[in-house]
Amino acid sequence: MKYFLFTISLLVALSSSAQDCTNESLLQKAGTWKESSGGTSNVSATDLPREKKVLTAINTMIKSKYAPLGVSAFMNESYDRPESIMTCNSYRYSILPLNYYCDGNAIKTATETSTTFELTVNKFDVDIYDTTNEGRALDEGFHVMPHLPIEKDGYWFFKEIDASLGFQMSGKSCMWLITYDGKLPYSYVSKKEFLEKRKRSLYTLMENSAIGIKDNLKTIELEKTLTEKELKNDPEKLKSYLKMGYQYKKDKYQKFLEDNEKTFKPAFEDIEKQLRMSTEILNQKAIVKRDPNDTYNYLFTDDNDKFGEVLIKLNPSYFNKKLSKTVPQFFLIYITWNHNEPIATKFREDIISAIDFATLKNMLGK
Repeated sequence: MKYFLFTISLLVALSSSAQDCTNESLLQKAGTWKESSGGTSNVSATDLPREKKVLTAINTMIKSKYAPLGVSAFMNESYDRPESIMTCNSYRYSILPLNYYCDGNAIKTATETSTTFELTVNKFDVDIYDTTNEGRALDEGFHVMPHLPIEKDGYWFFKEIDASLGFQMSGKSCMWLITYDGKLPYSYVSKKEFLEKRKRSLYTLMENSAIGIKDNLKTIELEKTLTEKELKNDPEKLKSYLKMGYQYKKDKYQKFLEDNEKTFKPAFEDIEKQLRMSTEILNQKAIVKRDPNDTYNYLFTDDNDKFGEVLIKLNPSYFNKKLSKTVPQFFLIYITWNHNEPIATKFREDIISAIDFATLKNMLGK
């Protein structure tokens, strides 16, 4: 009889607990922690243990202060393939928190998430190691980032910005950069550097735009040579061709060529005008945006402009090349989340609190 009463009591308790499943209660529900070591891409047997040691220390730091709430936290380590253009190897520590949710009276775990936490070693948000600026060579000409960071307490903070979460959803993202004191692994591009490179890019764009026109002009000249041979014994017919056929087509494509140059002329003139600005102004950081009134022109703006792009390039002098490529020389922390979702926002707050910036700073160069 006592056993029967205990069973009934247990069922009632379980039922009551299940009925209490709310979005508020999920925020306080202890989560689970799962760890995995992700793929390694051609990392040498010598480098891998050294890199693993760094990520193990980071994992210990995080777990000492972070306990999952309302999520099943999947921790992963990944190790990138060493690249010859990179001064250092890059590898990362990440957490994907899968939210708990109420399905009637049952608590279930989501199978996907738009929330991401990454702590990357030796790799920035943009590929600063690529000095060719492939993909932007004929546009801004340099790597770009949306805002200038703020130096605070020995590290760099990038303010929150809007982020796409996929499925037509938007959220927020923010970053921190932990570097050697007062230094950055990238340099800012000056206005003069941008203008000089943009001038060269414009010329290339103008030449590329004219390729088809110039090919047609070459074809016209070849046709003229062949026709002159064909009609050498018929001067009247040749004269008519030269006037009505050859010259007409040549003039038409020469006009196309002139019009093509006119299209680029305002942008060239604007660059020449700006290159005559004072040395003080030309040495300032270049923050640019497309000119809405001229496809080929850019305007200088400031960091308050949401359309502005801060131009940057690799800073080789930042790195200590005497160190092993596995040694951390800077850390990038990146978080993206749905700011309208309480569990995601809670994760963001908790994981930031678990980051010991002083510990990370102390790991640099070691």
